[in-house]
Amino acid sequence: MIKFCNSLLIRLLLIVNTQYSLSLVRLKYFYMRNGLTVIIIFILYSTTSLSQMILLDEDFQLGTLPAGWSQMTNASDGGWLLGTNTSLQSVYWSIAPHGNFIATNDDECDCDKSEDYLITPPMDLTGVASAVLQFQNYFDGGTLFGGTEEATVEYSLDGGVTWNILQTITGADNGLWDEQTVSLNSLIGNSGVLIGFHYYDDFNWLFGWAIDDVYVFEVAGLDLGLSSLSVPSTLPTGSSTPVTGVVTNTGLDTIQSFDLEWTIGGAVYTSNISGLSIPSLGTYSFSHPDLLEINTSGMYSLEVSIGNVNGQPADSNATNDNLSADITVAEYGTISSGGFSRNYIYYHASSAPASCPLVMVFHGYGGNAQDIMDYSEFNALAEEFGFAVCYPQGTEDSFNYTFWNVGYDFQSGETVNDVVFVEELIDTLSAQNSLSNENVFSTGMSNGGDFSYMLACVSSETFKGIAPVAGMMLQHIIDTCNQIREVSILEIHGTNDNVTPMAGDPTNIDGWGAYPSIPNTMDYWATRYGLTTTTSGTLPDIDPADGSTVSSDKYTEIGSCSQVWLYTVDGGGHDWPGAYGNMDISASREAWLFFDQLCVNPLDIIENGKESNREIVRIVDVMGREIDYENGVIMLFQYSDGSVEKKVVLK
Repeated sequence: MIKFCNSLLIRLLLIVNTQYSLSLVRLKYFYMRNGLTVIIIFILYSTTSLSQMILLDEDFQLGTLPAGWSQMTNASDGGWLLGTNTSLQSVYWSIAPHGNFIATNDDECDCDKSEDYLITPPMDLTGVASAVLQFQNYFDGGTLFGGTEEATVEYSLDGGVTWNILQTITGADNGLWDEQTVSLNSLIGNSGVLIGFHYYDDFNWLFGWAIDDVYVFEVAGLDLGLSSLSVPSTLPTGSSTPVTGVVTNTGLDTIQSFDLEWTIGGAVYTSNISGLSIPSLGTYSFSHPDLLEINTSGMYSLEVSIGNVNGQPADSNATNDNLSADITVAEYGTISSGGFSRNYIYYHASSAPASCPLVMVFHGYGGNAQDIMDYSEFNALAEEFGFAVCYPQGTEDSFNYTFWNVGYDFQSGETVNDVVFVEELIDTLSAQNSLSNENVFSTGMSNGGDFSYMLACVSSETFKGIAPVAGMMLQHIIDTCNQIREVSILEIHGTNDNVTPMAGDPTNIDGWGAYPSIPNTMDYWATRYGLTTTTSGTLPDIDPADGSTVSSDKYTEIGSCSQVWLYTVDGGGHDWPGAYGNMDISASREAWLFFDQLCVNPLDIIENGKESNREIVRIVDVMGREIDYENGVIMLFQYSDGSVEKKVVLK
């Protein structure tokens, strides 16, 4: 909805300058909503037809079900819920940002959503000549496990007892919102008309439907609306793609021509499309003749607009003349490693400085690089803080599931060496980009988190810190952990995780392999690093509706760079907080903030009796007392060149 100016004079001037882009009815509606009484007697002179009369206008910005609206549902989660994309999306159904909106999410609850109806207030169409429903729509139309989700716009003339379909929504799994236009002319002459948005999950575990900016108006004048864009949300560097979409004639006048313009990164491309004959409520699919080409990784905003409709400088409604789409441009690369062709997605933020940090993000078992890139939203964080991020792709195991080879008990025959792949990938990325050798980090979901623990043991010379989410450390990795330097650790874990239980599985009941409880794993690392100070706290319960809270335990030591943190999501499941499950924190943001605050020089771990060519002047403990080599304790090595290093000696 357009945000109006509170000054009546400015508002009236705006109406004149845009050739009455919104009607006085809409002006009156605005002031009534804001508790103001305005009486206007005004004579309009315009070359266009009369503007549209608004019958219903709702943008769901208040965050609660608006007055007069209702819903019907069999779902255990409450059916249609209000919020933002971060609170309403889930791991397998991400939603593009659109402010506050309303959505029903079958992926999150896997419950009965066969009768999820969102219902408008009753409308009187007895004195209306022609009526149209428009709304912003986000619907994939996905199929899974033999079921197909459906979204229909329906009407009822008997108070919601019976419903009839007006229009079936065609899904578009492209990560973009679009505008849907539905004719209500068949309902003209009726009062008490209810419009229902019906989501049907086919009694299967599917995805969902999101709706925003519901708008019912009487058709009038010259009005061409930009209904949808069809451009990928993610593009490979160096690719070319057309800018396509749909316009809808939401006025009475037939459309013969219009200008179509798109801009990105300061470049402007304009084309006149003519020779048309789009009738009232008719649509036209366009394709701009200039292809979209981006050769540099980064995040871009594509702005598309229409104008000069039928040669007029403005039509009767300027609010539907523009659409935008955020496009992430990343490198979709391949390297050869261990006889395999290995894939990855690499994103180098346009805001990143020279020698920027690199974060490796590993998907879970059965997952993929694209999905974790989408739901973790690390690309946006990379732009915000100026770093690079890479999403490697795992290979398939003998069960045809993608994985990271950490030595699960049921995968004893797998031979792929993912550690070598990751090391070679980092070398490749470093050779091609300006990356820091000292600031490389790892995070991952579930199996990707387990793999991060493995990297902390066998690739400690590469990684400065890891942040597993819903991960665990297999006992055989603990038993063989061989670090060159200490790697700081943040674990984020839910107490109700039914895949990787917080209590661990020390006797290998589940078949993954034996592993200790998550608190015991943290104690193992804290003891290994000699961290004796523990600070505990509770993070703010920002979203009480998510059914969980977050507490923290941080192991540190004065004089030590190494840190071991545990974020316990009390009531949380096998989730990536911020994307789905707990919404009090963003696991991605917490991981980066943890990485970003680590000190420059992590503690080296050396073999007993072996050292560099520098001469050791003396060795002292953390109390400043001179000591000899001692196994497993923190020692301060003072050298002849005046430098001091903190080290732990292992047998």
